[in-house]
Amino acid sequence: MSLENTVLTAESIKELLSIHYGITADTVEKIDLGTANCYRVSNGGERYFVKEFQSDINSGALVREAEIVNYLANRDIPTAKYIKAADGELFIIHKNHMICLEEYIDGVSYGYNNFPKSLMLESAGMLGKIHESLSGYKLPAEMGEEWLNSFSVGNEQKKYAELLEILENHNSDKNYEKIKNDLIYKQQLLYRGNEFKEYFKGITYAATHGDYQGCQLICENGHIKAVIDFSSARILPKVWEVMRSYVQTSEYCRNKAKIDIEEFCEYVREYMKYSELKKRDLEAMPYVYLFQLARSKYGYPQYLTTDSEDREGLLQFAFWRTDICREIYRKAAKMQKVLQTLPF
Repeated sequence: MSLENTVLTAESIKELLSIHYGITADTVEKIDLGTANCYRVSNGGERYFVKEFQSDINSGALVREAEIVNYLANRDIPTAKYIKAADGELFIIHKNHMICLEEYIDGVSYGYNNFPKSLMLESAGMLGKIHESLSGYKLPAEMGEEWLNSFSVGNEQKKYAELLEILENHNSDKNYEKIKNDLIYKQQLLYRGNEFKEYFKGITYAATHGDYQGCQLICENGHIKAVIDFSSARILPKVWEVMRSYVQTSEYCRNKAKIDIEEFCEYVREYMKYSELKKRDLEAMPYVYLFQLARSKYGYPQYLTTDSEDREGLLQFAFWRTDICREIYRKAAKMQKVLQTLPF
């Protein structure tokens, strides 16, 4: 789901490609992929991928992604490489937005709700391979000690209270009751925030994709062909990326807001064939995930306070995310117990 309205049109894309890349585009098709505005462009027999970054993305982040994909490509992790403009730069600027051109990888891509169950284990293995390939790679770190120390139950609950006040200005909205129940639920869940935070002690951090999930995979003949969009690459807790990738990709999780513990543990086991998790990681996994979900308000303020072209879609994502939060909270203790039986 794109976070910002696009500054591009089909005609402006054709003009920009002609001027800066010497490419004459025949067709331009907008595709729903990640948080940027993305397009598939055809030039006779050639196809390209155009990405319009959000206005708050800086050039350093784009250069970092280009370096990562080249690094991984040299380590047998299939990715889409950047194509330089005529002036040798990795991007162009149009209406204060960075625009880049990448190789287009032919294959099958999936949406948020239809990734095949048959590819889940291969997806887990690919994430493990990425973590091992990026071992020691320097990236910005997130969800670390400073971030944890800044957490305050009172401050986070206050943010929910502020959203609840804003919601009262929308009390005739068809989604009013659902939004209110969700915000109150997360506000109350934060009473366990300090308890959840303790599980970060001793867990493993690694350089990672940052937004690894089924919609970032290109597939062909029943296998993963490439991994795309490393724009969110960071050093993060391994268990956050592992559990998030499963929940965001599993068709059952996405369509039912339910989690199959046995299937999830199989996913983790497959990941561990390629990248190590310690006993502490397995013990902490569901609670690290809950800590982040409990404090995340993403989707609600966008719906209540902005005119985003996808505000309805963002709200539905927020609803799903809170429902899966409820599900994981109900099953967290059982999940922890089963995870701890995995060999480490």
